[in-house]
Amino acid sequence: MSDKLYDSDIIVIGAGPAGLSAAVRARRVRTYNLLPSSVMVISNHAPGGLADWTKVRMTGDGWSYEKGKVIEKLMADIEDYSIPVKEEKVLKVEDEKETFRIITDEGEYRSLAVIIATGMKMTWNEREHFGDKLFGTLKGYRFMENYFKEMCDKEEGKTIIFVGTEETERTVEFFKSINNGRMKVKKVFDNGKNIHGYEGYKDEGIKVLTEKGEVVGDHVLVDFESYQLSSYTADLVDCEKDEEGFIKTDGRCRVQDGLFAAGDITGPPFSLAKAVGEGTTVGLESHRYVYRKKFDKEAPVFAFYPIHQEGKATYFEIPELVDEYRPKLLASYEVDEEFILFRECSIRAKESNLRLLKLCDGEHTLGDIRGKLGDVDEVIKKLIHGKDLTLEV
Repeated sequence: MSDKLYDSDIIVIGAGPAGLSAAVRARRVRTYNLLPSSVMVISNHAPGGLADWTKVRMTGDGWSYEKGKVIEKLMADIEDYSIPVKEEKVLKVEDEKETFRIITDEGEYRSLAVIIATGMKMTWNEREHFGDKLFGTLKGYRFMENYFKEMCDKEEGKTIIFVGTEETERTVEFFKSINNGRMKVKKVFDNGKNIHGYEGYKDEGIKVLTEKGEVVGDHVLVDFESYQLSSYTADLVDCEKDEEGFIKTDGRCRVQDGLFAAGDITGPPFSLAKAVGEGTTVGLESHRYVYRKKFDKEAPVFAFYPIHQEGKATYFEIPELVDEYRPKLLASYEVDEEFILFRECSIRAKESNLRLLKLCDGEHTLGDIRGKLGDVDEVIKKLIHGKDLTLEV
């Protein structure tokens, strides 16, 4: 293992249902002795993805999560587990063997593992305008035929902007056959890098912000079918992809050592249930990978995997607290007159413990801390059992 520091054990790229589910599961695996992972989420938009701005549902025979409800639950866990979410655009992911280098429009980060959960298309701030001036084709072309007829009758003389890939030309031609020249048509063909967002224009219009400038109209229609034909967010990482550009994974969301993918980025079917399910799988798998890389032992994830490996009982204790490990505090805490209070544990509010928490920043080694404070092992173990502290190497 290199001496080079990294920012987080696991970095999740994308904050839709797959990415958020992965982050929560990787950070919070509820097994008594299991050491938690540090996790960071990076997304070019506010958390939620497509599931938070379209009428996406997660359903079974007798139940249904409506729009936003799944994200609401996941975000409650993101906040409760103190998982940082950075709103930055990821430009490139590079495999540096010991770590991954994630380059964004604002800086660089390194991690031991990366989860790609960027969806089939780049998402910006569409949900701010969805249902008002911005619509999509997710309900199919029979629905769109009726929708187009109604719009052309009602909005004659106004402008509609079609947003999608080059395949959107088919949808444009379909619209024109209904429109008969009543509405003006503009097109923004996007490969995932051209569009930078949407803004309201004057009182009733909307404009599409692109690399080359602004395109102004009265309505925007996002052609999702065109994006579903191929992935337009997978080019940020060099890995094996299928003929349509979706990232290829095995049955457990693994791409290659340390690299994982989940959700729409792995191809159809495009489903909220699939995204959340793959997010759970990839969270566990990335956690296991990081644990093995750091400690050369199998993570004792008893509830999710067999507890015996190769005929031997799995490692049941936390890793030996050697001097080289760098304790990193993962959770927030409060201090009262007697105790420092965490989510599921507390320690005495004495000066040495307060100093210890400040030194648990992932940069000071356990040897450094022992040199300053003496024996801190029991407090370190208590915080690990409470899932509030991890060890970095």
